[in-house]
Order: sequence, then structure tokens, then C-alpha cells
Amino acid sequence: METIGVPQKIPEEYVNKITEAVQSTSPEKIPQQFMTLLKLYDRFKMDVAVTGDSGSGKSTLINALIGLDHDARGAAPTGVVETTMEPALYQYPNCPQVRLWDLPGMGTPSFTSKSYVETINFSLYDMFFVVISERFRENNMLLIDEICKQKKPFYVIRTKVDNDLRAQSRKQNFTETGALTVMRDECLKYVEEKNLHPHIFLVSAHDTQNYEMQNLKDTFEKEASELKREVFSCFLMSLFSGGMRKKRTIMHRHLQSGKISEKEVLDLRTFWKCFDAANGTETLMTILEALEHFQLDVAILGETGSGVTTLLNGLMGQRNGAFSSVLAEMPATSPQYPNVRFWAMSGIENIMANSLEGMEEMLDNFDFYVLIVTEWKKAHHIDLARVVQKLRKKYHFVQTKIDCYLQAQEDLCCSATEIQDGFRAQCAEELQIAKVENLQLFLINSLDRNAFDFVSLESVLGSDLDTIRTSAFGYYVDRIVRNKKQAQSTCQIL
Repeated sequence: METIGVPQKIPEEYVNKITEAVQSTSPEKIPQQFMTLLKLYDRFKMDVAVTGDSGSGKSTLINALIGLDHDARGAAPTGVVETTMEPALYQYPNCPQVRLWDLPGMGTPSFTSKSYVETINFSLYDMFFVVISERFRENNMLLIDEICKQKKPFYVIRTKVDNDLRAQSRKQNFTETGALTVMRDECLKYVEEKNLHPHIFLVSAHDTQNYEMQNLKDTFEKEASELKREVFSCFLMSLFSGGMRKKRTIMHRHLQSGKISEKEVLDLRTFWKCFDAANGTETLMTILEALEHFQLDVAILGETGSGVTTLLNGLMGQRNGAFSSVLAEMPATSPQYPNVRFWAMSGIENIMANSLEGMEEMLDNFDFYVLIVTEWKKAHHIDLARVVQKLRKKYHFVQTKIDCYLQAQEDLCCSATEIQDGFRAQCAEELQIAKVENLQLFLINSLDRNAFDFVSLESVLGSDLDTIRTSAFGYYVDRIVRNKKQAQSTCQIL
């Protein structure tokens, strides 16, 4: 197996921007500052306020979005009278990083139009679903004007379209398509007059299979990651800029809702001190955009004939042979693992025979490792695990061709399950004796994804890759910044 050069993990433009942004920061502080920021971003909850006139169907819409009937436990209370008196929190099911807030309706004695925005405190929310029923009203434009003042994203959601269509169906020359076009055009008229171009959805919360409820969900879930990046910088600006009283109020409410902890506030203040407000925001956006483009590199390592390529085919969901031409210099990708590159690396015994130091240098190009278990007498997988541990990175052990092992043991007076359990226990004991950190072992037949531990491997691998993405990105940025600074210093000396 030849040593390889892994392609750059983020586009060159981001490498240059990040390097420039941290020029004045001490190199030893960069990893800590980046990881502080990225960890907070990882757990950051995007708060989406569902707002509109009282009776517009906000609570019913939320129930439809979270998949609950109006009378189910945990559903938002609905009714013909004002039911929401305090902002109520609901977790969006398909996006763990999103929280929906059912706000009290506008235009009631409790929440008049003039005092609504100030009473509700729009600055606490990151995004808005502006809910409109029947027709566009002055209150709706007041809400949109305030949202635009705060430079926050929003969707316009026209509810109860089934009721309107039913009422209009008695008219001559009625067509559903024509009626829906009129509804959309009315919404467009008001927002385009202000040169705004938000998404507009025509929905029925009671008939979610028709109209645009599914389109609303799909669009939001597709855009959630980009929206989160956009609103995160606004969130930080709200914490550290503006009047002291306003900052204190916002901070208190965010601490109460669990959006941020006191320790994170202190950590962020340290980050913010490294940059002035303008540069801090720009640097932040550059880092988060780079994270969106960051490619994780996973190495599948094994001896010649251990089934490296066959395992890769299985993980990619391809028939055996689909990636038979995969060489070390060409990674494989799959929609199942977005922004992840898999490298099939067979013949590790050859390079290990020459130099473990060379192996360490090569393995440092990758972020995660799948180590194929081979003969315990040779135990190359143990040596690999120790190298990976030295790099402080994560890995999994995989025993391929378990079906062949079971067939070879058919003469034993034991069931396949007993043989498999015995083999698993034996391997666990060997790993324990070797004193490696990861004792989990997946027994698989790469040709049958439904057999043995293959499904478990896919599930754990997907989860682990999501977990390490942020730390791997931080490590990579630290390395490229140090390399750039070292190269610049060398040039100055010459």
C-alpha cells in the first residue's frame, strides 16, 4: 500500500480567510477558542417563534408540525377563544436543534397591536413563522416590519386554506388552482411592496396531506442548517452588543430557557475579546461556513485479503465489485454519509513492516478509522489501534467474514448463536489483554448488510461521525493555521 495525500478538507478560500482572521491571535489559544465556539454552535438551539393574529391557527399549525392531534398529550392547546397566554415551547421532531415557540396571538385585550412586539420581546427569537388566515391584515405587516428591523429570517404561512376553498367553491367558475393562486398573490403583493421575498406556504393544519404542509416541512428541514448558521452570529451579537439593560434582559431569558449556560457565556466573552465586534462576526461566519464544507475522512484499514474493499462496498450500499477499482488515492462517498470520504486501505502489513512512525504520519491525515481484525498472532489491528490512540482519535474494530468462521465451526455441537457469542467473548478478552481503549467489536458479513452486526455498525458509525465532526474540524483548522504561520516564518528567515 502506497502512502497517500488526502485532498484539502475545506476550500482554499476558507483556509486563507481563517488564517488571516487569526493572524493576531496567539497560536496556542486558537484550538481552545475555536473549540469553545464550535461546541456552543453544536448545541445551539434555534428558536422559531410562531406568531400572528389571535385565532389565525398558530397552535393548530404547531400540532401539525410536531405530528400531534389537538387532544394528544403534549399538544399545543387550541380553541375559538384565546388559549395561549404565555410563550410555550415545543421541540421540532426532525430537527433536534430547533425549538418552536407558540406565542400569544396579536390583537386581543391582553396583547394589543401597539404593545405586542415590546411585550413579547421579539429579540429573544431567531426566526419567525408569520401565520396569516383569511386575508393579509395590518397587524401582519406590523409583525413583518419588526422582524425586518431585527434582520431576522421569516416564513409567511397562510393557514385554513381548506376552509377558504370550501367557502369559495359555491362561486361560478371556481377552480381550486385559481383560488390558491389568488391567495398566494395577495400575500406576495404585500411583501413585494416592501421588496421582501420570503417563502410563502398555503397550508391546512387539518388536511396535512394536501396543499403545502409537506413542502413547508421539507423546505424548513432542508434550510435549517443554513438558517442556524445565519442566526447564530445574530445571537452572539445580541449578547455582546447594544445597551447594557437590553443585553442583561436577553442574557437572563436565554439562561432561563436553557439556550446557553453561564459557563458558555464566560467562554464566549473570552472568544469575543480576541476580536473586535466586526471582525468577530466576520470570523465567526467564515468558520461556520467552512464547517459546512468540511470533509471528514474515514480510513478502512486491513491486511491484504481481509475484505477492505468489500466492506467499503457494503457501507456505500453497493453490490460487491462496484468499488473494486478503488485505490488508496480515490475515496468513495455516499448520500448516507454527507460530507464524508471513505478510503479503502488494504495491505497495511507492508507499510507497518517498514515503519510505525511512517504509519502514524499517514494516519494523521484521517479523522476516524475502521480497523479490520486479522489473525491474533499477527495482531496488526492492535498496533493500528495504538497508533490511533496516540493521535487521540476514534476507531472501531470490525471482524469481517464472520459467516466463513461460523461455517468452519459447523462440526461443533453448538448453535450458530453460541459459537458467535463465544467468538465475541474471546475477541473481547484479547482486546482487554492488549489494553486498547475501544473494546467494542462488530462481527459482520460485508456481503449481507442485514446479517450479524452490519446494521449496528452503520448506526453507530453515522452517530459517531456526527459527534466528531466539530472536534475534527477544530483540529484541522489548528493544524493548517500552524502550518501556514510556520511557512511564513520560514520565508521571512530566508
